[in-house]
Amino acid sequence: MPGTSQHPLLEELFREQVARHPDAPAVVDGETTLSYRELHDRAGRVAAGLIALGVRRETPVAMAFPRSADAIVCTLAIVLAGGAYLPVNPDFPGERLAHMLGDSGAELLVCAPGLAGALGPALPQATRAMTLGALIAEGERAGISPPAEAVPGVGERSPLAYVMFTSGSTGRPKGVLVEQAGIVRLVRDNGFFRFSADERLLLTGALEFDAATFEIWGCLLNGATLYVTGKETLLVPSALKTFLHHHAITVMWMTAPLFSQTADADPAVFARLGAVVVGGDVLPARQARALRTAYPGLRIINGYGPTENTTFTTTHEVRDEEPGAVPIGRPLNGTTVRVLDEERRPVPTGTPGELYTGGSGLARGYLGRPDLTAERFVMIDGERCYRTGDRVTMDADGLLHFHGRVDDQVKIRGHRVEIKEAEAALLGCPGVLDGCVIVAADEAGKHLVGYAVLGAGADAEQVRTALAGRLPDYLRPDRLVVLDRLPLNANGKVDKAALPVVEKESEGASAGEDAYAGLSPEQRRLAEVWDVVLRLKGRAVRPEDDFFALGGNSLAAGALIGRLAVRDGVALSYREVFDSRTLARMADAVRRAGPASSGAGLPPVTPAPAGVPTALHPQQYGLHTHAQVAPASPAYHIPLRIDLDGRVTASAVRAALNELVRRHDALRTRLVVTGEGVRQLTDPHAVVEWVGPPDSDAFAGADDRSLPASFVRPFDLENGPLFRALLIRLDDSCHRLYLDVHHAVFDGVSLRIVAEELTELLSGGVLPEPKWGYADAAQWYAERLAEGAFAADERYWTEVLADPPRLELPTDHPRPPVRAENGAVVRLAPTPERDAAVRRIAERSGSTPFAVLLSAYTAALMQLSGQRDVVVGSPMSGRIHPDFESVVGMFVNTAPLRLTVGEPATLADLLDAAHQRHQEALEHQAYPFDRIVGQLGLPRDTARLPLLDAFFAWQNIDFHTFARDGLRVDVTLLHPDSCRFDLNLQAYQRPDGTVLELEYSTALFTASSAEYLLHRVAELIDDLDAAPHTPLFDASAATSAVTPAYADFSF
Repeated sequence: MPGTSQHPLLEELFREQVARHPDAPAVVDGETTLSYRELHDRAGRVAAGLIALGVRRETPVAMAFPRSADAIVCTLAIVLAGGAYLPVNPDFPGERLAHMLGDSGAELLVCAPGLAGALGPALPQATRAMTLGALIAEGERAGISPPAEAVPGVGERSPLAYVMFTSGSTGRPKGVLVEQAGIVRLVRDNGFFRFSADERLLLTGALEFDAATFEIWGCLLNGATLYVTGKETLLVPSALKTFLHHHAITVMWMTAPLFSQTADADPAVFARLGAVVVGGDVLPARQARALRTAYPGLRIINGYGPTENTTFTTTHEVRDEEPGAVPIGRPLNGTTVRVLDEERRPVPTGTPGELYTGGSGLARGYLGRPDLTAERFVMIDGERCYRTGDRVTMDADGLLHFHGRVDDQVKIRGHRVEIKEAEAALLGCPGVLDGCVIVAADEAGKHLVGYAVLGAGADAEQVRTALAGRLPDYLRPDRLVVLDRLPLNANGKVDKAALPVVEKESEGASAGEDAYAGLSPEQRRLAEVWDVVLRLKGRAVRPEDDFFALGGNSLAAGALIGRLAVRDGVALSYREVFDSRTLARMADAVRRAGPASSGAGLPPVTPAPAGVPTALHPQQYGLHTHAQVAPASPAYHIPLRIDLDGRVTASAVRAALNELVRRHDALRTRLVVTGEGVRQLTDPHAVVEWVGPPDSDAFAGADDRSLPASFVRPFDLENGPLFRALLIRLDDSCHRLYLDVHHAVFDGVSLRIVAEELTELLSGGVLPEPKWGYADAAQWYAERLAEGAFAADERYWTEVLADPPRLELPTDHPRPPVRAENGAVVRLAPTPERDAAVRRIAERSGSTPFAVLLSAYTAALMQLSGQRDVVVGSPMSGRIHPDFESVVGMFVNTAPLRLTVGEPATLADLLDAAHQRHQEALEHQAYPFDRIVGQLGLPRDTARLPLLDAFFAWQNIDFHTFARDGLRVDVTLLHPDSCRFDLNLQAYQRPDGTVLELEYSTALFTASSAEYLLHRVAELIDDLDAAPHTPLFDASAATSAVTPAYADFSF
């Protein structure tokens, strides 16, 4: 008697189709066509042979076939016999194949003719290989008839259908046990695609890849026709198009990378399809929407899901009106989804969490791995769920959005792999002393790159050969780079960010050409660091190339110095970077510098404790004090406007901002008073404070002058949040996003990071997880400060600033007895002539644009005050450890630059002094400004800030404009009607040139005086260009040509 089950059985559902469509084509493979009756009969005869050999319900049977009608016959035969099929690729390396067969316990491998001999050496001793013909003969010899009904052994739960191996973190693949109920739920009444008997589906998935489950059983359980063709046809767009059109294919599945390449090569491939289901990786939004525009009748379905939940967990059909990344959508019928935090609690809408899924698609678990099964398959509220390890958000419409992996898994050409498996294989190759594997990406999709340190006598070709014998092609690194040693970070771990970038093609180097050809070993190693800090993306570098001409600045110089200190133990100074400039001279400087002296290196970063108050960053103390003294002041707010030009939705922006808050702990941080003083506390699940509903039109009439008055409100540092947002919809393709962040958790580099990541998220990109957070950085700085690590910096500042001068400028209004922070701003638009002049002066003098602008500003202050000794404040990035380059938070330290000139002095003398002082300040930027002021013992003056009345900042952090996949993001800093200093000159390096903005205290100066000073700075740039040796206090230099235009000024 047949077994009974509460679940429909595959063999019963297939026999229903045989009864309904006996003569309809089931499988077409070239000249071979099998009707449903013929397929059933042939598979039944093979099943008889399997039964004769002892196959019973849930017996594992391995199968190794190329895509072919025989592969379908074998799959069906194993199911008809009651077994569970285990598809393996006949091209798998013998070692991997042996592991899979050994772990599964399969005693039989059914294979294509000619493969039995080739696979023999890889087979475990207990496994025999047989062809379909041999199995048919075995059944006939045993006198067993083909099974006409379900074989016995079915219990209450659904029987096992197949075992499919996926990548394992230990370096050994793991088998996933999938039940028949999961297949039925996938292809019958699934809620996203209704198969009919008229469908013609092309088999594109590899048989050992779970997408084949959808393709094979979608046809066989619904009376549709499955077409089979070779790999060459699938990979060549012209051949694929011919095949699809000739056979009138209606639906197909593709991996996301293959879909992307095919759509770019020839969109007409998809012209006659009714639907394409894309999965295996992130669906490229640009190509999907372009195809929808070209072929409105084409359905493009994004299919997401792990093997552990039978191929697809959620799907989403691409819609024309949806901007940004394509969602992964909603669950299939019979599937549940939950978005949970680390403690398995539901997260709010729009907040990232880990995706858990349940329902009838769940696998039983992992073959022979009860420990891993218990870890990944868990009970939640009485339901058995699978932890996917994927980070997602759910929007207000119930759509899920994918945000990357929680762990180290990635998808390569549709296969889910763990990098550790490839890495374990690399390290196990003969001759490999050390190595690592990373994921890289280009237009063709993701791929693996291996880096290896080889022993004597070993070479790269030997390693490649060894890897080919251990790993399938999708797990093998596409490229293997041989290094003398792997770069390590301060913790002694491989610094993957410092690995040399390897690209198929790069600017200045054609495909296959070495971008560093002709460089000495020392120059090559330095060029690798240049590539990272200058973002050269693998372009060719020559010995005579100039660091600053390639985009370097003081921030990049600091990143370079930090990376050299951590990677090579080299203590290079800022002065050496600025003086050497070219790759050749800088490599010489690195060689001369040698190892960092004891104590001069950078100690490792360690994680700060979570969930408890932790140390403030030294730069936060002054901001907290200011907030206590002037709680209503907007002086330390950072308000900004972000223009989003592209098709994005309010929900997408909300999800992106929530993801940014999740990624960066500084945006979830508040400053609390404890028994140990002021500390910072990071909230685990804080979200963005929205002003008004997202996509509101309530503020549509507001502008950059009126909005800050209502949007920029005092922050509560104790209770938070310190980050708020407002989104205004301008039209279908344009939005305006306003942000306000407190300076205690944010700075200019943070703005660049946020703008870059916002662009990436809104355009469908996936971001790597941050390595460190702001709490970690703050702890590191606080510990270094407490142990006296910056004592040399302290000595420098106290010596340079002994008996400092005050800047005594004439003012329009008497100075109030208590300093007021009300301010306004005047601007000078960029001009090509002024920008060219700044570059010429810097190149001619061997200085930098920063020094040029600082000297012009200081010259104006000296001329108008009559002083030869002036202190001007300037921000330093403060990110002295390379691990903090991508951390959002408040790192900026104020450096008091004391510029002194003798008598007589020229403009060129002042430029030299400015350049030298700036280099010195960079070297000593680690010591906090508040500590400097305390060491100087300056008398308290409520009418003025300590030490500084004037400030200058060169904003060249490149946070202004970003673009990707049809989305343009423009960032503009707003003025909060305050001024932190009497005068604050900001130079913004924008794509269209350098904008000069002068913030001024309205309690002291009129707009006319501020405009006069700003134009005077511009004039002095011209003087530095045309006549740099003009005496600084020459009468002609002090008499401005702009004076008549501004008659009402105090200077």
